[in-house]
Amino acid sequence: MRPVRTATAAGAALLLALASLAAAPAASAADRADRAGRAPGCTASACNGKDPVSAHCDDDGKLVESRTLGGASGAKVQLFYSAACKANWARSVDAPDGGAVLVTSRNGRKYVRDTDDAKKYVWTPMVDGSVAAQACLGPQNSDALTCTSYH
Repeated sequence: MRPVRTATAAGAALLLALASLAAAPAASAADRADRAGRAPGCTASACNGKDPVSAHCDDDGKLVESRTLGGASGAKVQLFYSAACKANWARSVDAPDGGAVLVTSRNGRKYVRDTDDAKKYVWTPMVDGSVAAQACLGPQNSDALTCTSYH
């Protein structure tokens, strides 16, 4: 009889462990569902100049292209797109002080943010995603920019 009790205790412990593992993905899925269920704060041209985080466009934002700057900094410029918002924005990663990250659309709309605070991430306001856009990063007031392609 003793082995039966040991097996039962071991089985109960295993069931508890499996139940706790099963609960973790469900909580993450619920969190994702809450974010995905939020309505975007703008769409297409109504997003021009708006913050992608405040407008919830980052909820489904996808990285379109990333470019690494030359040199030892390892800084990157990235172009993002939100299908829900139909909008693009640029983001810098580990950009040095004295830089600027910008998003430009083919119709000439452009938004710039400086990187003087040396934050891990700095992002621009959005542009209408129905018009091709590109992201650039480089020194402020300079033509020496590293840019993505237009998408």
